[in-house]
Amino acid sequence: MKQIASVFLALLLIFCAVTPGFAADADIGDWQYTVENGEAIITAYHGAETSPVVPSALGGHEVVAIGTAAFYRSKIESVTLPSTVRSIGWWAFYGASKLTEVRLAEGLQSISFGAFLNCPKLHSVSLPPTVHAVGEDAFAVSCETEMNIEDEENERTVSRQTYSVDNGFVITGYYGTAAEYYAQEHGLTFKGEDILTFGDVNLDDTIDNKDIVLLENYIYGGTISHLSRLNADLNSDGKADDADLRLLRSYIAGEISLRDLPANSFKPVEQSYLSGKTLYSDGDSVAKGTGTDTFGSGFRSYAHWLAEKYEMRLTSKAIGGTTLAKVKNNPLSSESSILERVLSMKGHYDVILLDGGFNDIFIKAKLGTVTPDTDKSGKYDTATTIGALETICYFLTKNYNDAVKLFVLCHDCGEDAQTLYFDNMRRVLDKWEIPYVDISEETDFRAVNKEINNQYFFANDSQPVGDQIHPLAYAQEKVYGALIERKLNAVFAEKNRLAAENETLAVAPGESVRLSLQEGEQPYDGAADWTSSQEETVSVSDGVLTANAIGEAMVRAETPDGQIAAVRVDVKRYPLCFYLNYTGAVLVCNQQFSLVPVFLEGTAARDFSYQTSDAAVAQVSDDGTVTAQSGGSAVITCKLSNGVKTACLVHVK
Repeated sequence: MKQIASVFLALLLIFCAVTPGFAADADIGDWQYTVENGEAIITAYHGAETSPVVPSALGGHEVVAIGTAAFYRSKIESVTLPSTVRSIGWWAFYGASKLTEVRLAEGLQSISFGAFLNCPKLHSVSLPPTVHAVGEDAFAVSCETEMNIEDEENERTVSRQTYSVDNGFVITGYYGTAAEYYAQEHGLTFKGEDILTFGDVNLDDTIDNKDIVLLENYIYGGTISHLSRLNADLNSDGKADDADLRLLRSYIAGEISLRDLPANSFKPVEQSYLSGKTLYSDGDSVAKGTGTDTFGSGFRSYAHWLAEKYEMRLTSKAIGGTTLAKVKNNPLSSESSILERVLSMKGHYDVILLDGGFNDIFIKAKLGTVTPDTDKSGKYDTATTIGALETICYFLTKNYNDAVKLFVLCHDCGEDAQTLYFDNMRRVLDKWEIPYVDISEETDFRAVNKEINNQYFFANDSQPVGDQIHPLAYAQEKVYGALIERKLNAVFAEKNRLAAENETLAVAPGESVRLSLQEGEQPYDGAADWTSSQEETVSVSDGVLTANAIGEAMVRAETPDGQIAAVRVDVKRYPLCFYLNYTGAVLVCNQQFSLVPVFLEGTAARDFSYQTSDAAVAQVSDDGTVTAQSGGSAVITCKLSNGVKTACLVHVK
């Protein structure tokens, strides 16, 4: 990277160290805040009170969030948040060394990455049931960084991190919520109250239309228990209302899965799609992992972390300083471009991870122009950044169409041209329908002051503070890796989306039907949890539904990894008469046609059989396919299980 850019970034960091947090619009008393979309976000606290109570409104604006590093290095000992606060931002209470108690209210939904990092006296917290997202290292973690440590093997100085977890930290909350999950995943102590099952409003261990009725009654003035109200709060806003009712109806209708309910979104995929896959990674120094190879250890980029976690076979071709575009005399690297390396790919890969574009910006490579969506020729100006990316997309679409592809748009590097370059790169990726993960858009990764910066970015002799470009191994795993992991699994899930063979079925009382599922283009024969919205109308067991009474029901299947499929079942009266789509037909030998039963409105049946009066003239299969054999006439009869029948006369010439 250019030395002048590094010096500029270092100066910027020193300035930022003096003024941590966001630039605020206003101050009221001890509180500094900014206003976004008419809502207030706390950005700093300047008071001397050691046990402040965050106000629910400032300047006529409801306080909805605690912003990034708002209480950075604060001397507070306790803090109370109002129910209006929905989120706690990245590093919000970073380094609050005297903080011992945090009082959180229902309505809080998310606690971001590192929110209470380096708070050594905070040993417990009670999480409201509305919290459905808790970021990595939010609680019970200390991470200190020493600068200018001698790395004798590589003959340089580096930063060294000391990371520790307070396993005695106690999280109190409800079983079945993000509080329990976070404690379990991070080896912390969990103290639980009642069990919550979001959607089960009437507490009968099932989620069906009875829950809809009870929630409707509550919304229109009825009463329910406290536990029922918590179970009904599907969107985690601290209320049970029409918004929750809509979500509940969508779930029962099979339009969304349990994991799609905000309150349940913390639940992990039980089995990742990534395990054992082959992975190709290419890009620049971020993809390579520059700055992570300290003290003789290997590179630890996000790709290395994913490969190790899921036992993937990794091929990493990333090289620092390289560009997407094919440029002559690149001052940052004499190696081939990312484009050239991708075009030389050989062999099979399940997952292809790419990043790039930073160095194109630094050396001022020509941007180029995105071609029209109809231009899939593969002939683009590879001396430009956009042309090179288009060529990569063309190559991958043509040669690796079955692979899951993901482009990593790295964080804001502080260059003015980045917005222009990255906006055009997004357009290319959208055109070619190649998914991407945007670090800047989806995280608050870039540091707000020198100390926090040095926790996440690489520093060496020439850059004594973190360069805000190259994440350390800690950040590669906790920020890049975690985000890319979720995105890849989401792409795999969409590619292998579960669907029912039939989305609607009409059946008669007493009939049974085995349901079939497809995963992508293949039959699905794995585990699935089958449920019916109306057991008295349609019951289901291991994929076999039984019609019990006239009415409608949604039968749904949900797999362990959160995929769903649904079938709308309409149970109608058993027919007293019916017809075939043909009453007669004239055929020649070997000609075929299909017979289909036609039922009167309000009636249905699936249990029927076919029979021919003369197989030498015309044969009929179980599905109603008639095949002419030889000259003559035959009667094809269709018979229901109750004895009702109809026929088609077939004449073969």
